[in-house]
Amino acid sequence: MTIIHLKGREAPKAKRSAMETMIFTRDEVLTWKIPPFQRPIRVNHKVMEVSEEMKLTGGIVPGVLMLGRLGNDKTIYVVDGQHRMEAFKIAGLPECLADVRMGSYSSMADMSEDFVQSNGRLVNMRPDDILRGLEESLPQIRRVRASCDFVTYGQIQRGGQSSALIGMSQLLRCWFMSHAEVPARHSPAATELAKTLEAEEADKLILFMQTARSAWGTDPENYRLWGSLNLTLTMWMWRRLVLDRNRGVKKAVVLSPDDFRKCLMSVSAAADYLEWLVGRQMGERDRAPCYARLCALFVKRLQDGRDPKDVKVMLPRPVWAAR
Repeated sequence: MTIIHLKGREAPKAKRSAMETMIFTRDEVLTWKIPPFQRPIRVNHKVMEVSEEMKLTGGIVPGVLMLGRLGNDKTIYVVDGQHRMEAFKIAGLPECLADVRMGSYSSMADMSEDFVQSNGRLVNMRPDDILRGLEESLPQIRRVRASCDFVTYGQIQRGGQSSALIGMSQLLRCWFMSHAEVPARHSPAATELAKTLEAEEADKLILFMQTARSAWGTDPENYRLWGSLNLTLTMWMWRRLVLDRNRGVKKAVVLSPDDFRKCLMSVSAAADYLEWLVGRQMGERDRAPCYARLCALFVKRLQDGRDPKDVKVMLPRPVWAAR
């Protein structure tokens, strides 16, 4: 690489970093690594516009390119700017000129936090993109992902070789909404929920997700069950029927995780309920009728093979579910 020293340029106010203007050959750029927290490259019209701009300017990379190394490792990682470098590759130029901030990081988590804080906007980041970047510094999110491989940070592409069923940001919002007495459709940003997720809550969430995955599988006809309305309300019931052991004077049946799993299996077998879910949203209009249908399916499964006179199944009767 060739370093060009320009007077008057100052490095950003960041630790362990230095600012230089550098010329890189195409071969050098091709050796750079993309860190695991980076979002997938999406070549959109903005990337193509930057590529055309580079052709006109002779390879000048817009903005500040953030590169990094881990300790004494000589491997160069693209912390921020992978879409601009993709534009450079598309342009087919032999070299490029870029303002570079080269950082030295103690860990991949350290690098990922810098990425989230300083990321450019050539391609807007989605909530799951940000969570992917933060995963290295959020152990509870890593545990959820490690225990539930069907939770993803990318776009849901069900079927084929993909096992993805739900995005992490949607999962965290549903879990948060299910905690409230009234499961509302609004929640804090997914990044804030991820940062406040404690180990005990992560364990509860993992157990629910593994139970639901066991009951619903990856069958295409059950994809609707992973939508926010059904998922939030079944989580709401899980908290009160399985997790809540201190109901006091509340009258409601207590279920084991396996009892709950069997009820979820009945939900997936109810073709009319699956059809009803089409187009339904997590709002006041659909929340009460959805809960009523779920309760009917749960009661029927719990009473199966038993005399209804001998087995009285009581489920929570929240005010918001009154019709």
